Amino acid sequence: MESKCRQAIERYKMISYGDRIILGLSGGADSCALLHFLCSLRDEFALDVTAVHVNHMIRGEEAERDAAFAQRFCSELGVKFLLYKRDIPKTAAEKGIGLEQCGREIRYGIFEELASQCRGKIATAHTLSDSAETVIFHMIRGCSVTGLKGIPPVRGNIIRPLIMCERADIEQYCAANGIDYITDSTNFSTDYARNKIRLQILPVMRDLNPSVIEAIGRLSESARSDDALLSSMAEQAAREYVEDGSSDRLISSTLPIMSRALITVCSEKLHIMPEQKHILEMINCISRGKGIVNLPGDHIFSFSQGNISFKKKHQFTESVNICENWQANFITGEIITPCKQKIISRVIDKNKYNELCDNEKNKNDKKIFKNCLDYDKIVNARFRFRNEGDQFRRAGRNGTKSLKKLFIEEKIPAHIRHAIPLLESCGEVAWICGIGAAEQFKVTDTTKRVLHISADLRDITHQGGSLND
Repeated sequence: MESKCRQAIERYKMISYGDRIILGLSGGADSCALLHFLCSLRDEFALDVTAVHVNHMIRGEEAERDAAFAQRFCSELGVKFLLYKRDIPKTAAEKGIGLEQCGREIRYGIFEELASQCRGKIATAHTLSDSAETVIFHMIRGCSVTGLKGIPPVRGNIIRPLIMCERADIEQYCAANGIDYITDSTNFSTDYARNKIRLQILPVMRDLNPSVIEAIGRLSESARSDDALLSSMAEQAAREYVEDGSSDRLISSTLPIMSRALITVCSEKLHIMPEQKHILEMINCISRGKGIVNLPGDHIFSFSQGNISFKKKHQFTESVNICENWQANFITGEIITPCKQKIISRVIDKNKYNELCDNEKNKNDKKIFKNCLDYDKIVNARFRFRNEGDQFRRAGRNGTKSLKKLFIEEKIPAHIRHAIPLLESCGEVAWICGIGAAEQFKVTDTTKRVLHISADLRDITHQGGSLND
């Protein structure tokens, strides 16, 4: 065991000279062996070790026995001992979570607070056997590569010097050094999933391969390497979206990278952790080319026309309310809508228009054609958002359609339709942002002055890319 622990410490750079270490001491074989081993390194590394025992108040007298044993063991080794009592059943009931999860959260909360106070590290007694059990547990639930990584040797300020040791190594070390330890009676209860894996599943796997724990350990090492590469690529895709709203790399990424990138964006921008079902729904939206997904924390993900948007639900509602009655008298120059979209109108002569059109033909760009109108036909005009019953006939097309039907055909996301500006002239819709001019207002051979309107539909869809919540 000593050799494997030193190998782990060196490979993963777990311990430095003069470290202060907070060790979680349950009184079981693993934690007692780890404390004994770290005490053997005190002079070599000038370590300051503090053992912490947390009584979960679940097993009554047995829990009191464990606490007393842990205190005696620390006294024999000359180690500072801290005892905490926390009513885990009560806290778990209040939070609506399981006892195991609640106990873990409480323990690590105490460890983190103590480590923060002394600027130290947290040492836990997780072994290679524990990691293998974790991998099997994740596999049963249908994990990704991340689930195959098992228990990491180092995570932040948490170190696990026993991570290369099997349970048999620990028991042999305890026997060789005369170390007493206690056994938690719940370790033999198959009511817990981890115990079922340890007591029922692993023995069958050992029949097939006596070195199954080591084999799973190699699998975890490989998974950690693959995961690091995938994570790096996903972070780059997510960073581009977070920083500048560009979704190109994210959308074009392969499935595992896209999945991780979406998780990263949700974590960094929305401060939420989506479940696997949310990730799959978002990926399906991207595959279909459109769609909306309700996320935890009252957030909404939407994808349409190559644009990804993240917003809070109340932002949709508020923007609808703001946009209901907005209108602004038409003027040339700049107008800002309630949705922060900039509309710039300018009048140009026909010769300038023809010149712009010629340039457009060479670039195969049709923005000028779409956003130019016969200025002399614009009378009693105003910018506004859509109203119920609005009709529109697009320039060069036959037939008049309702705006609702038009927006659906153009695959414009439902949550931004209320915020698309249009120009009304004499009670008729003359122009719609992102769609263009109406037939009756288009530029013709008889047009003398041309009205050019500059506004981009992407300004609306990208608002979701700049959350500040």
